Amino acid sequence: MIAASLAIIATIAMGWFLNSAQAILVPIVLGALMAFLLDGISRGLERIPLYGRVPVGFRVAITSLVLFVLLIIGVAFFARNMEPVVRALPSYLENLSLLASQIAGRFDYEVEITWQSLNKLLFDSVNLNVIVRYTLNSLSYSAGYLIVVFLYAILFLLEKNVLRAKIGHIVEDAEAETNVWSTFDLITSQIGTYFTMKTLVNTVLGILCYVIFLLFGIEFAGFFALLTAIFNYIPYVGSWIAVALPMLFATGQFGLGWEVPVLLVLTGGVQMAIGYFWEPRLMGKSMNLSPVVVLISLAAWTAIWGLAGAILSVILTSGVMTVLGLFPSTRPIAILMTNTGEPPVEVLEGRRRDR
Repeated sequence: MIAASLAIIATIAMGWFLNSAQAILVPIVLGALMAFLLDGISRGLERIPLYGRVPVGFRVAITSLVLFVLLIIGVAFFARNMEPVVRALPSYLENLSLLASQIAGRFDYEVEITWQSLNKLLFDSVNLNVIVRYTLNSLSYSAGYLIVVFLYAILFLLEKNVLRAKIGHIVEDAEAETNVWSTFDLITSQIGTYFTMKTLVNTVLGILCYVIFLLFGIEFAGFFALLTAIFNYIPYVGSWIAVALPMLFATGQFGLGWEVPVLLVLTGGVQMAIGYFWEPRLMGKSMNLSPVVVLISLAAWTAIWGLAGAILSVILTSGVMTVLGLFPSTRPIAILMTNTGEPPVEVLEGRRRDR
């Protein structure tokens, strides 16, 4: 009973600390993940005949520069498209309100007053200029934030080269040093593989959705495709949001024409094909988290770190599960967190032996 009480108190205290230190910890965690991504992409490009002969440091530098430029372009694209999207929002909502009134009228149900009140609230009480200005300022801040994250990523990549020597000086016993390095390798391999593959999957998903939106003539097609790729980092809930947002705008643009249901079938089909078939084959059992644990971790990390916590929830929980699996006293908890019931450390060690 005492142990359980102490565990609950420690969990609450840890949650409070993580929430209070969000401004410091989130860019560090994002920098570490960016380092994993850069390292994973660089190692993947080794298969290119000529590029594989380039020194590792120079190859990582090229990958970092290209990825940084792409992310800056993405932030600039968001900034350029956010203003017209927000300014077009009233007309879309007005179309949706008229459509809802027409549908309700067919069933002899009056909702016009409710929708008029909603329109008044949205159009008269909300200052769109303030929203646009706040959004653009946030995106400008995001550009500076991105520079800080990349700085952390570069420092982590540089630290990787001397980490083994540091561990050797800290841990004098050769066997203990091997265990420490193996533990670090297990965690980084798991997280790095997941984040790199997830980024690849989301990029392909965003491109496919962009093509579909273009074919249907959806306004702000690139904006919604980018949102789809970002929201797909969020487990379960993100894919539904990624489908719902374009559908709402498409309904406001086309009404209840044939375009909306066909668009829903195509985008939903792409999401299901990638999420339920290609992504599991590509990642295998890299996470091995129970769906219940994923949902609980999504709620917990979102409450602690907001949108960043929602995106990072699977990665952070997987790291916690792997650490718990290293110690006999906490291994049962790690096993309960898995999807297959196999101890996470044993699964990863078997995968390493297969390599």
